[in-house]
Amino acid sequence: MVHYHTHQAGFSGRLLPNLMNKLIYFLLMVLPLCTGCSDDLCRVGSTRISAKDLSLRAKVSEIYYPGSAKDYVALSQLIKGNLALEILRSSGHPVDAPVLESEAKRIDENTKAPEMLAKIKSVYGADRKTYLRTFVAPVYAERMLYSDVFLKSPDIHAATRTQAEALLREVSQAPASFSKIAQQSGAPVALLRISRSKGIRPDQNQRMQHTAEPIGIEQAKYIIPLLAKLSPGNMLPQPIDSQETFQVMRFMKKAGPDFIVEAATNPKRTFDDWFWEQAPKVHTRIRDAALKEELLKEVSWARKLSLE
Repeated sequence: MVHYHTHQAGFSGRLLPNLMNKLIYFLLMVLPLCTGCSDDLCRVGSTRISAKDLSLRAKVSEIYYPGSAKDYVALSQLIKGNLALEILRSSGHPVDAPVLESEAKRIDENTKAPEMLAKIKSVYGADRKTYLRTFVAPVYAERMLYSDVFLKSPDIHAATRTQAEALLREVSQAPASFSKIAQQSGAPVALLRISRSKGIRPDQNQRMQHTAEPIGIEQAKYIIPLLAKLSPGNMLPQPIDSQETFQVMRFMKKAGPDFIVEAATNPKRTFDDWFWEQAPKVHTRIRDAALKEELLKEVSWARKLSLE
């Protein structure tokens, strides 16, 4: 009998610590994960959006657009901003705390609406981390995705460049037929005046409809030395790469210090077109079924998302 009780006591002595250890492990490891999951309202790639994030962003939206403090509006802003963030990261641009602090400083120094920015900051109060994550990060991601990825990537605009180079080869064989050949290829043609002081603009004497937007003074300063090497009637030896187009140019004549050229314009693909080609590659999950349904109903681009 004594032996039986001794055995039971030893067994209980070993069992209780094991149970306690497992309970402590559960409380420390499992419950926080569950709590974090329940707080996640949405997930865009690796980026989580909480109910708190949504509430704060709705208040920010109200500052920008009175009457817009709706959950689906705030969610659409956060999803689109975080899509840009995920695409930017996948393009090899890290986004960490120093980067976001630098962007916050840039926003402070360059804002044209300091009173509005102050109101936005007041929404977040002392919560700097959420301010950086839900306001600064989307601003940075959208800005950099456009200026440093979309505009500068040769791969994104390779097809348009190839079209412009093909047109250049064809018209170089018959420069006098430039306008006819270009229009047959689908490239609009315009007469442009290129000036060191006034940039690039439609020539005032042209009769053809001008469809290309001015490129600017810096672009003109780059083109003029190339034109100065040509005789009237000859082609520039390469397409001119501007922000939104590739242009094939034929030097027509001098007009005082200015140069008159025929220009055929090949428009580049738009940022929206490219963005929505990339965005579905990022999986988005919305846990609130009613909010998901409202987003799909009210926001036209939401159906382009890769929703889980």
